[in-house]
Amino acid sequence: MFEIGSTLREARVRRKLTLQQIEEDTKIRVKYVQAMENEDFDLIPSPTYVKGFLRTYSEYLGLDPRMILDEYRSRFMPSEEIEPFSGSSALGRPRRPRRRSNLAFVAVAALLVLALVWILGRTSGEEGSGAPPPVAVVTSPTPSRSPSAGPSVQPTKSVVPYTGARLVVLTQDPCWLEVRRGDATGEVIYIGTLPGDARKSFRDPQALYVRFGDPVGVRVKVNGGPPQGLDATVAASYLVTRKGMTRI
Repeated sequence: MFEIGSTLREARVRRKLTLQQIEEDTKIRVKYVQAMENEDFDLIPSPTYVKGFLRTYSEYLGLDPRMILDEYRSRFMPSEEIEPFSGSSALGRPRRPRRRSNLAFVAVAALLVLALVWILGRTSGEEGSGAPPPVAVVTSPTPSRSPSAGPSVQPTKSVVPYTGARLVVLTQDPCWLEVRRGDATGEVIYIGTLPGDARKSFRDPQALYVRFGDPVGVRVKVNGGPPQGLDATVAASYLVTRKGMTRI
């Protein structure tokens, strides 16, 4: 067993790195770097972000991230962690819809209806001439179009609005950008530098984790809203959900 915070701090001091330089290089805010070195992991939003920050910081310092993460799990995560946006709750996995039961109910109901129709038809046939009455097929006439009539109007299809997290990034100057699904450890959607006067769209059913290298001059549209500036002048990270955009 070893001290995670002391190991990180000694590696940083050995490389003569300042907290501000680490924030610029890793995009991890200074207060979270200090929290890791002091082992104040409660100051970081969630265990998921703690693991992501520990992995990034240890790799940056040239340490083995697996060793750091194993020590964190053994000391600070004694029970199984429930990941956000994983599609399950603390009560267990979501119950699957009872599709087979519904199909069985529909099949039984259809058989009952057919049996009732057969009984009614047989009864009416016995009371009549002995032959079942013909079934009248009613067809609606197709209206004729006169040569002077305009083109027919086709019904418009209803468009179901997208209910997930949506983000549009608008740049005035080049800006480094990283976008992941869900959180800081999720699947990478985009990483690179957007040129000036660029427009880039992203979306995910649950959430988007976004890091801006230089947010000055960047505007964003969140969930179809109007363009707005960011509340940061240095490198910053944000979480976009269906409810809005939050700096982390």
